Amino acid sequence: MKRVILTAAGLLLGVAGAATPPVQVNYRVYQYACTGGQKVSVYYVQFGDQPMFAVLDWKGQKYGLAQAISASGARYASLNGPAGARGGLQWWEHQGTAELSTFTGNSTTTTKSLLTGCKTVRR
Repeated sequence: MKRVILTAAGLLLGVAGAATPPVQVNYRVYQYACTGGQKVSVYYVQFGDQPMFAVLDWKGQKYGLAQAISASGARYASLNGPAGARGGLQWWEHQGTAELSTFTGNSTTTTKSLLTGCKTVRR
């Protein structure tokens, strides 16, 4: 896990002259190989004690997904998805296998799979 200390947090937030304590940023990067040979990189990021979020690098585009409620596994979701998709994205990892899907219609409970059977690639 890599650690970075942001000492310019006050400037990033547009607060000039205020003393802002540093924020610890932790992140992990995983490469996944999915069914059909497609690949995706996922950066799991956490700022201080805030909920974790994920940045997916897929097909040359980056997508930011917030941590979402899940009964099992780690789930991340966003309201924005790739061009041509009708809804946002969902990345759901459970017991070593992940899936990328897009929301369909006006619901975040109905999805269409984009990538399935994604497993981490050992380096």
